[in-house]
Amino acid sequence: MYDVTIIGGGAAANACYDVLSRNDLRVTRSFDLEPDDTSPLIVGESHGAYQIARQAVESGRHVLIAGPQVLSPERLSLLFEHRGRSQALFVWSERRYHPGYRLLGGLTEADATWRPRFLRSETLSTEASSAHLFRLRVLESVGLVTSVAADEPVEVAAHASANTKRNAFDLINLEVSFSDLQAFIQVGLGEALERRETLLAATSRKAYVDELDQGAPVRLVDDDPTDAQRNARWLACPAPSSDELARRQCFAFLKATLKPKLAEAEATLWRRSLDVLAAMERSLDANGASVLVAEPASQPARLRLILPDAA
Repeated sequence: MYDVTIIGGGAAANACYDVLSRNDLRVTRSFDLEPDDTSPLIVGESHGAYQIARQAVESGRHVLIAGPQVLSPERLSLLFEHRGRSQALFVWSERRYHPGYRLLGGLTEADATWRPRFLRSETLSTEASSAHLFRLRVLESVGLVTSVAADEPVEVAAHASANTKRNAFDLINLEVSFSDLQAFIQVGLGEALERRETLLAATSRKAYVDELDQGAPVRLVDDDPTDAQRNARWLACPAPSSDELARRQCFAFLKATLKPKLAEAEATLWRRSLDVLAAMERSLDANGASVLVAEPASQPARLRLILPDAA
């Protein structure tokens, strides 16, 4: 019996194989699902990746989608619908495992004064825009913001700029309302430069994460208006390599296979992110109007009792 099975290729799947092999785990690569294999499965880029992941989820296996670019958000949503209660179903996202966001998570959990009142996330990429790629980049950004907010989104308002030549959006601005804070998300493709930045604003302080800053990616600022000197601290940490980000994701996935609460928390995060993406589509159809993330259930029509006329 193997510890982990990998089906498919791609940079992420190959990085998982290298990382797990170096940590003395028994890793096998296969072309298809084996009927007697119940080990955790990593699905990379392959033909029929959705069908492989769907069969694995329905059979009860733990699955890490290491090639989400080959799946549409609708198919990802279907996978989560078929997920069992204690199954670990992870979606590859290197940004969430950046050390800057791990620091933000520790601050908000350990100190109530760091509870954010608003978040701003900006993601610009030089990648050529396409409808599929654009939605995946938006989903990744929404998942990142939702994980930092650690709350359930309530409303979404979206405004986008369309590229008619590519039949896709070039730029989108999202305003996502949570119960206690507002999140502003901007995603743009086909830009002249790369930018991945997040600002967390608490009541009297701010935290700024620049994922592309190799020297000091995190800046903490005291924002007290009564303080004449506003102190700022740049926090340095080693720039994470692709192998390090892969290692963190793989071991978070394997840990969730043993702890159902972690698996449920991950699934809840992606369900909320997919719900925001669906609400974004409804807001765009409504010319940017705010829409509820969770649509209220339609009330069944009430039957009216008609009594016979006494006359």
